[in-house]
Amino acid sequence: MNVRLGRGGYHSRVPAPLFERRTAAVAAAGFALGCVFLLLQLVRLDAVPLRWNAEARQPQPRLDVTAPFEVGTGWRLDEALIARGIPARITPGHGYDGQWFLGLAYDPLLRDRLAGSFDMPRYRAGRPLQAMAGWLLAAGRTPAIPAALLLVGPLALALGAAASGRLLAAFGRSPWWGLGFALVPGVAVGVIFGTAEPLGLALAVLGLSLTIDGRLPAAAAAFAGAGLTKESYLVFAGAAALWLLWSRRPIRRRLAGAALLLGPGVAALGLWWAYVARMIPGSAADANAAEAVGPPLAGWAATLRLAARGGYVPDFPVGPFGLVLLAGSFALALAGVALGLRRRGPLDQTGLWLGLYGLVLSAALLGHFLSAMRALAPTVLATGLAVGAALPSRRFAPATVGGREAAEVEAGATGS
Repeated sequence: MNVRLGRGGYHSRVPAPLFERRTAAVAAAGFALGCVFLLLQLVRLDAVPLRWNAEARQPQPRLDVTAPFEVGTGWRLDEALIARGIPARITPGHGYDGQWFLGLAYDPLLRDRLAGSFDMPRYRAGRPLQAMAGWLLAAGRTPAIPAALLLVGPLALALGAAASGRLLAAFGRSPWWGLGFALVPGVAVGVIFGTAEPLGLALAVLGLSLTIDGRLPAAAAAFAGAGLTKESYLVFAGAAALWLLWSRRPIRRRLAGAALLLGPGVAALGLWWAYVARMIPGSAADANAAEAVGPPLAGWAATLRLAARGGYVPDFPVGPFGLVLLAGSFALALAGVALGLRRRGPLDQTGLWLGLYGLVLSAALLGHFLSAMRALAPTVLATGLAVGAALPSRRFAPATVGGREAAEVEAGATGS
């Protein structure tokens, strides 16, 4: 399946079908991988009935789908859930970020003021789509919300793997390369802890695929969804818009296409943030969210020095493999920047901007392995897609996709 690009280098004369047999098979495999990740996490947390209680003559403990969210005692969410009669496994300490999505899923429109018990209320509530998806899957039924919210992860892996496979197939790869989406470390972390990375990145990749296919309104909707899942993912829309601006179409059409890709996401996020500001009083703690970024490479220099002295200890049982993943992510960030500076294809430019994003992460964030993998997930994914598209392929025939402009997309260059 090669995307047939028109004279502007992005308009599809013969749009490829969104789903076909191979794409559906990749989606099914991605969903299965997500279910395996979740099952392993539930076993690790002792939340599945695998042991037999001889005295009670029944397995124990029973399935506890709230365990992966790790609701902590460091804030007031545990007290808020108990006061509302909502059962959840409580973890001593601050817990982990999945708890905020769980809390939002019980109160997606912020009417019950549950977000007031979060560490950074406005910041957490500003990312609504993951929680809304869980609420919709549960049909608003409170007892079903934890399981439905966990199910969002495998479903997002299905979408992300299919979209990645479809995207890379346009550059001559097998759609099965799309399963690499499920193997991005930060995406896997998002699945097992119920956070937003799998859904947000799946929508971002879908937006890129639709952009190359020439379906700009649908791409804009996908990018808007990615931004509402995690605001930083609007960088994908920005990179796609820049690629359109560099195309060889009339300037008005380039500007219109770029505005179409970016406008809906910016508008939707702005409207939601205005709603959040109205529903949740301002909180000084929200300012701490800015600590995730710092001067370029400064955070990496401090973190890699710490690792070289043997002082870097991942906050997840991955052992030495954690350092391999961290160093590999850094290498991919550098590769994304280098590739994007040399080539101007859509995936190359995405790799460039997400690579730059990965290089400005702070030492405070990089020092926490799980959070670092999640923050680096868009960088790893974008660079992986760019490298996959740039590799030589015998299956890609420029003559079949519209002449010189199609070859530019394969090579990632404009006029070179």
